[in-house]
Amino acid sequence: MPIDALFLGGTSIDLIQDRQKGRGKTVSVGGSITNSAIIAAKLGLKTGLLSKIGKDSFGNFAIDFLKSCKINISGIIQDSNIRTPLAIAKVDKSGVAKYTFYKNSPKDSVVPIKTTPMYLLNTCKVFHTGSSYSYQKETFEETLKFIKYLKKRGVFISYDPNIRPNSIIDKASVKNRVLKLLKLADLAKLSEIDLEYLTGQKSPLKGLERLKKQVNSELVLTLGSKGSICPAGGRRSPAGWTLIRIPAFKVKIADTIGAGDAFTAGLIYRLIKQGGAKFFANMKSNMTFASAISALICTQKGANLGLKNIKQVNSFLSDKIM
Repeated sequence: MPIDALFLGGTSIDLIQDRQKGRGKTVSVGGSITNSAIIAAKLGLKTGLLSKIGKDSFGNFAIDFLKSCKINISGIIQDSNIRTPLAIAKVDKSGVAKYTFYKNSPKDSVVPIKTTPMYLLNTCKVFHTGSSYSYQKETFEETLKFIKYLKKRGVFISYDPNIRPNSIIDKASVKNRVLKLLKLADLAKLSEIDLEYLTGQKSPLKGLERLKKQVNSELVLTLGSKGSICPAGGRRSPAGWTLIRIPAFKVKIADTIGAGDAFTAGLIYRLIKQGGAKFFANMKSNMTFASAISALICTQKGANLGLKNIKQVNSFLSDKIM
């Protein structure tokens, strides 16, 4: 069966510690790229996920959940020689999570393009990847193979670096890998952390100006509670930009886990529905839509429980904008 969007990245089990003592932990399927795939599927897209997990109870839990979301799992590898990664999230009073990760080595996490079902590669319209999977040496090299193959087909490439500086040892190599992927991407969703890591600039506008001189991808920068911005129009200089600013919707926050991943899924949904030219001509509307999904995700614990379907998003937007 043809798919709309193909996602490549790590899948984990998230153990989310409740802020209130005695409440235990919330267990959910996570991983940045997997989160975006789940949200995209809930919105109604036909999605496929490429990932590698253990052949264990956690891995089986992940497979069952992804199936329930109607995600095509034919590209997921279950390997009895590795363990399904774990991410333990401790959420602070403002809803922001700090993570402790238990992962396999990058070498043991590679999803080879040669074993990927060809119909996934040959039918998808959008390919999305990112996070540490995209910039660790072994997985980076395989990610490049996917992107180069798919670009020859004319597939739209979406990228979210989702850089975690504290876990990176060889910072220069990671920066170079991320920049190489950004040069190949058609659209990149960045966080403030990503932008500062890549440019050394704390100012979002100065960071965007510097980065746009190095890459050709269209950039959308998420700013957490401050919303999001997109320099549209001019590629190199602020003088040629139409700077689109979208405020964040105000909601009661359970936690912010997966908020950026949900934003990305919202952009991918609109891209599939509109096509590239119309999508880039309507960035304000598309970013507002993505922001709504991000807000809904923040109302419930974990990266996907806050969203039910596209009707919920449309209802939320109707209530907030009218």
